[in-house]
Amino acid sequence: MSDDMNISEMLTDQLQRLFAREVTPGVLAGAEKGTFAETLWQQVSEMGVLEALVSEDDGGSGLAWTDIEAVLRACGRFAAPLPLGETMLASWALSRAGIERPQGVLAVSGAIWELSADGLVSGEDGLIPWLPNCGHLLLVARGGAGDVLCLFGQKSLEVAPVETIERTPAASLVLNGAKPLASAPCADLGPLGLLPHLATLRAVQMAGLLDSMLALCVDYGNTRVQFGKPIGKFQAIQHAIAELAEHAAASQVAGLYACRQIDAGNAEFGAAVAKTRLGNAATRGSAIAHQVFGAIGVTDEHQLHYFTRRLWQWRAEAGSEHEWSAWLGRRTLDAGGAALWPALAAHAA
Repeated sequence: MSDDMNISEMLTDQLQRLFAREVTPGVLAGAEKGTFAETLWQQVSEMGVLEALVSEDDGGSGLAWTDIEAVLRACGRFAAPLPLGETMLASWALSRAGIERPQGVLAVSGAIWELSADGLVSGEDGLIPWLPNCGHLLLVARGGAGDVLCLFGQKSLEVAPVETIERTPAASLVLNGAKPLASAPCADLGPLGLLPHLATLRAVQMAGLLDSMLALCVDYGNTRVQFGKPIGKFQAIQHAIAELAEHAAASQVAGLYACRQIDAGNAEFGAAVAKTRLGNAATRGSAIAHQVFGAIGVTDEHQLHYFTRRLWQWRAEAGSEHEWSAWLGRRTLDAGGAALWPALAAHAA
């Protein structure tokens, strides 16, 4: 086993133990009322997980996206109310661009902004998760000389709060000739900027949520008694939970595939595959889980709705399954029919 795998497994184990102990119904409810889980964030920061993707030369662990897939999936499994994945992504991008990484919580915009000749940024993003709680924002702006990674201080931005299905803090942002704190070229990110990386993050987190929903359904099926026996003994419930298990397993594979594609320099294709698959899984998986639990699953006292609402929200963020499947279709048509099978075989390999 490699040292990178040892570090990854250690971080994942520590994070899961922390989340299992600290991500309580009170913490989840508090986040949805605007209370940031500061104590939990400090505990996560002290683990060193925020710098996991940052190179060793820049003070990080130097892990690949494939190595930290389990870390990101753990964030989703516990519905941890923290922008942990966004901060890890921002730290990774800043380190690669040679921009000094600020301390604290970081937000990421998936939009492509406009960059003027004198380095000022304009444009808008209708939804940036966790922006109200973040100290800095990272975005990609495009100008005549190419793409540039830009870092802004949140206090200098005029943000407008946005209500989401997830209910955690989010905001929209409009910039009209704003000057970033720091900037650097980032041509290696690709034509979609940071959007594919955000989509991969959401896909992996969604896979974690589906895994937790499956565990809840299996436990409930074994303990809820109706007509003198556990409901899990009824064939209809068994079939439903088996289908949910299929979606959960396929989702984990899709998220891992997307991480591998980032490492291989093909972030767009991996994100498109994962987000398309996870969108379908989120729709069907949520329906199955709420059918198994019945009305109790939507009550404030039950944790299921924390999972399913996040699934619905994350399904739409960083491009929905419809948008990414359309991207895949256009790519296939542009390449021509003769290129379809070689492309599929190459990605399978």
